[in-house]
Amino acid sequence: MEELSYKDLTQAELDSLKDIYISNRVTSMTEADLRKFVREIIIDQIKGTVGHAEEKEAWAEIKEYFSDDFSKKILEVKEKSAKNPKNDLKSPEEIEFNKRLSLLKRQQEEKSSKDMWED
Repeated sequence: MEELSYKDLTQAELDSLKDIYISNRVTSMTEADLRKFVREIIIDQIKGTVGHAEEKEAWAEIKEYFSDDFSKKILEVKEKSAKNPKNDLKSPEEIEFNKRLSLLKRQQEEKSSKDMWED
């Protein structure tokens, strides 16, 4: 039997198959699995923002979620940041770059120490 592709279905059939998949997948997940999955989605949605428009959307979502406590949350973040000024000096990209750079250096050091023993 020839393998089927999504192209073999009409848009309505494909949507129906997707609905069945979503329903079955959610039903089969434990509460812990659901929480983990939702957390990953929210992290991608909020922390994976790129550009001004997406950042504004994330800001609006966070503001709506915290509603009356939004100003309070911002003050908490600002106070925490003031206690650790090193965080404010580097952009997220620079922090990530430095992490990768230190990992690369560590890997090179490990490789060079292994090479010393090889003959």
